[in-house]
Amino acid sequence: MTVLLSYADYAEMRWKNGQGVTREVCRFPGSEAYDWRVSVATIRENGAFSRFSGYLRNISVLEGDGMFLTLDGQRSALIPPFQATDFNGDSDAYCEVVGGPLLDFNVIYNPQTTQAAVRWACDGEWAHPQGTLLLFNAGDALDVAVNAQSFTLQHYDSLLIDAPATLAVNAGADTHFACVTLLSRSSRR
Repeated sequence: MTVLLSYADYAEMRWKNGQGVTREVCRFPGSEAYDWRVSVATIRENGAFSRFSGYLRNISVLEGDGMFLTLDGQRSALIPPFQATDFNGDSDAYCEVVGGPLLDFNVIYNPQTTQAAVRWACDGEWAHPQGTLLLFNAGDALDVAVNAQSFTLQHYDSLLIDAPATLAVNAGADTHFACVTLLSRSSRR
């Protein structure tokens, strides 16, 4: 099954620590104890991230000049836009915003139940053999064919694909999209 998720429909919620706002793209399952969650968050100023004990995280900058993350006392190099960065949800994480407010893209997952990978692309054709694939459009309109069915993703829309598929993405030069692969540990071979 393939589902188009519109940015206008993403649920908005406060951060666990109350210092920011997140728009949830989707989560599985829909309960509080999820296997994985994908979201976008606005970071207006330097500050601590919420802890997600028992989860691993991946973050990318969507808008803004970048950020530095200090994880358990170790400061990272500059994280520029569209660079996927992994870290442990149990870490003491502090963010320094570069050049004003930024918007980020987050994947949070339970490593006991889920294997996750995030990569940024501009176009391409490939097969998705198993698990769940989420495409997140960070640019202008993005045309995607899934098993020859056509979809158009507007800015910050997503496409959720949870069956084997062949994909083709045609995008402009300034378009970036995230490919998030989510595999259930029970279904891996």
